[in-house]
Amino acid sequence: MKNFWSAHKKSLLWFIIGIITIFVTSLTGSLLQNKGGQIKVSDLRNETNTGTITLKHVQKEGETTTELTGTAAIKGEVKSGILFVPKQASKDNKLPGIVLTHGYLNNRELQLPFAIELARRGFVVLTVDREGHGNFENTGSQNAMMATRGLYESAKYLYNLDFVDKNQIGISGHSMGGYTTAMALMTDSMPIDITLEDGKTKVKSSTGPNIIKAGLIQGWSTFITASPNTSVGILKAKDDEFFFNSKDENGKPTISREYLHSQDAAKFVKAPIVAGQKINIENGKHYVNGQIVENKLGEKISSPFRVIYEADEIHPLNHWSIPSTGYVIDFFYSAFGTPSIQGVIGTGNQIWWIKEIFSFIGMLSLLSLIFPSVSLLLAAPIFKSLKTRTKKVVEEDGTIKLMNEEITPELVSRNDVSLKKWYDYLIYLLPGVVCTIFSGFVIEWFATDLGDRWFPNTQLYPQDTTNWVALWSLVCGLFAFAVVFLVYESKKATSFFLNKKGIEHEAIHSPFDVLHISSFKNVAKTILLALIIVVGLFLIVFINWSIFTVDFRLWTLAFKVFNVPELIPTTLRYFVFFFGFYLLSGVANQTYRVKNLPEWATIAINAFFNIFGIALVITIQYATFKSTGVLWQGSMALGYIVLFPILPILIFATIISRELYKKTGNVYLGSLINALIWTMVTVSGTAASFSYVLG
Repeated sequence: MKNFWSAHKKSLLWFIIGIITIFVTSLTGSLLQNKGGQIKVSDLRNETNTGTITLKHVQKEGETTTELTGTAAIKGEVKSGILFVPKQASKDNKLPGIVLTHGYLNNRELQLPFAIELARRGFVVLTVDREGHGNFENTGSQNAMMATRGLYESAKYLYNLDFVDKNQIGISGHSMGGYTTAMALMTDSMPIDITLEDGKTKVKSSTGPNIIKAGLIQGWSTFITASPNTSVGILKAKDDEFFFNSKDENGKPTISREYLHSQDAAKFVKAPIVAGQKINIENGKHYVNGQIVENKLGEKISSPFRVIYEADEIHPLNHWSIPSTGYVIDFFYSAFGTPSIQGVIGTGNQIWWIKEIFSFIGMLSLLSLIFPSVSLLLAAPIFKSLKTRTKKVVEEDGTIKLMNEEITPELVSRNDVSLKKWYDYLIYLLPGVVCTIFSGFVIEWFATDLGDRWFPNTQLYPQDTTNWVALWSLVCGLFAFAVVFLVYESKKATSFFLNKKGIEHEAIHSPFDVLHISSFKNVAKTILLALIIVVGLFLIVFINWSIFTVDFRLWTLAFKVFNVPELIPTTLRYFVFFFGFYLLSGVANQTYRVKNLPEWATIAINAFFNIFGIALVITIQYATFKSTGVLWQGSMALGYIVLFPILPILIFATIISRELYKKTGNVYLGSLINALIWTMVTVSGTAASFSYVLG
């Protein structure tokens, strides 16, 4: 044991420090999330409850009006949710309850900033997956994930909890979840069947259940209707990629940043519209029947109100920004007041972003475990052959002897190129420039046309955005591989010419040597090693969640828990495409190795070329949007948002690819690990248009 420690001290220390860092960051994140143990945080799966509600039925016969009383069952259901319950909540101290839900392609965890801040302020909060998203599998048609299922049923679940104030239940959802919020408000205002006191007669109630007393629509511009007893708000980005186009007082079209001066805004808050008189709805002001009412933070407004909040941001930041979080706090404080025995906490007093920082550090620590784990496993007898390769040695007598040599970083770097002259740099950089520009400027084709035509949604491949991203990635990998091949062939031709002239030059080495692997046995070992690493990482994710109820994330990039039986088969099907990309990209990564630059610099150059083209088109899109209020490529309103997490993924993947190549002398281990990890992260973090199938 002592000898093992001495031989692998660096890797063991790295692994131990990584585990400790994960523990510390997760514990800290958990304490921030649960207010130092003052809030109970629970992962709910397939939970149901039942309660009743009493409603009136007004019956008219001629001039006689009869008011009858009846009851209806309120059936609550949470397929997948995270429940925050402050410790002071009880039967004798009922607290307001709020249900939060996410937008298209997202999941319940994307509403955690709001959940954390509202729970800190004494609200019972439930953030839930909608159907077809997160851990709530699509059980219906392709359109099921656009429907309302998930939110209203969860509001009913809160209604039935004995520590929740039935008269103070609110809902809020982002984007498509905003549509779900609007639909739930409408549904809650519609009459339902009730059973009269005789226990037999069923009639329609005169009003809706109206169990929802406040609804905040995030990032969605269409409001339908709600009970007159319900306060309703809209939270929007100043520049929203999708919604909030309207008309001004004279009927002239307006764009999102002009929404507060539009007819739709005035109609929402019930303010008068006079032709020629500029509409000016005040941001964050509460309106009752078109008139502003003043209130202090934490003070309940006595009448149902309307309010529009506009944050200086873009649509996807509505659920991940300090201003928007402050507006959510203000809305529910104004709707329900300050929960009992809970003092007012200012809207700027927010800690969710600190928890997010710790979650990101945890993610970096989780990924860092790959390197010491691989080093330690390569020292095991079963995997030791992956660190050696066969070498031919010519003896003095001319005989050829086969010897095994250990693969070391020095060995794999001996074929690195030297950059001395300006044209060396040109030849070195030009292929990267070509590949990165290609990868960025073809995105729109795949996201809006080629993806749908070449890779349509099916039961086997049910995630529409994953489909086009997988296809685009593979084509980019093939393009980079072709460029590497052409550069190599041109170098061979140049070398042949120089040899003919007798000019001394640096030897040309094949970039495809990185694809060599010594035996089929080592192929199997490489696959086994990759599986051990990836399964180990996700075991940590699940164990960590079971202990702390926190995962590893930065905004939409997340290592999160998922339904294993449903997602693994789908992941493996998408894996084929992503493995192709990471393998081909790995060849390109190893081609870019330089003798007279430090390793960190060559990794940085590779990472730059892997992301620059994508970052460039996203920058053009949003620089244009910021300056004009109109997108550069309107058809890519969603497409570029989908690719936000791909930028850090490609940086991480570059590091993993190059570092693991130095340990094995081939690109397969890094490519397998990258493909398995990032396919799982992608598939578990988005939506499915169909139910998952095993076949």
